[in-house]
Amino acid sequence: MTRTFSDEDADRLRQLHADGVSRNEIACQTGWSVGTITNHARRLGLSFDREAVRAATDARQADLTALRQREIEGALELAQEARERALTRYELTGFDHLGNIVTRTVRRPPAREFKDFTTAHSSAMSTVLKLHQVDAGDAGRENAKGLLKTLGEAMTTAARELGGDDADEYGS
Repeated sequence: MTRTFSDEDADRLRQLHADGVSRNEIACQTGWSVGTITNHARRLGLSFDREAVRAATDARQADLTALRQREIEGALELAQEARERALTRYELTGFDHLGNIVTRTVRRPPAREFKDFTTAHSSAMSTVLKLHQVDAGDAGRENAKGLLKTLGEAMTTAARELGGDDADEYGS
């Protein structure tokens, strides 16, 4: 059964648009495709401000960069603490054969604790490196962007050749 974009759908589109809801979110909330929302918004004289979306995206990216920086600083502190604990004197407490509490200081933690500290250090440093790669703009990310752009262009071309209604959704 084919659905028809009703007057109620148009009213809801107008209201959501007036509320500043994005095209993709409107599509999710209404159950229509992004292309259908785009076409009916255009028919109703509504437009989605790409500059506003771009500004919001840039602000979000800046927030995420700051968050990653805080996480890097925290991970470095954890790594430093784990390293220091692995390399400092360690106090062992136990009981002797008579049940008396005995305390002894050793040069390094026992093997199990030493392994735990070095594993924590390694994990924190791996996290730091991964977070740095996100902000470094590594070649892999740029290659993925290029691949996605090429794929998007190919899909737009195919949609136009097939005469689909949603052909301009991603293209022109």
